[in-house]
Amino acid sequence: MRSTLLCILVASACASVPGNHPVNIPATRHQIDDAIAADPGFTRITHDFEYESAVPGTRPSGQVEAAGLAPSRKIASMGRVTDDTAVVYAHTDRARLEETWRREPDGWKLHHVKELGTNPGAAAAR
Repeated sequence: MRSTLLCILVASACASVPGNHPVNIPATRHQIDDAIAADPGFTRITHDFEYESAVPGTRPSGQVEAAGLAPSRKIASMGRVTDDTAVVYAHTDRARLEETWRREPDGWKLHHVKELGTNPGAAAAR
């Protein structure tokens, strides 16, 4: 009886949980970096894309053109990454951004951008 209970306990502890596996963050970063570089016209956005300015009211929400997102923006670091979403911290020559990306059937798409403030290196570079 004890050995049966022990076997059941060990087997259940070793069972894999669906969806609970490591995400390849470097591969995800590379895929999103490629999506940024390959999309200068900002066509790879979700239907409900939003842009959140650091100064409320200075940019219309949801307007990629008004957002001033540069295709040359660089990924500085990665935040939380799952199979279907990724938080990317990027910077342009003028701003630091928190971008949320969604994996859709045809690849990664930009869903939400939040300005975190101005890029302190921008003033020094000028």
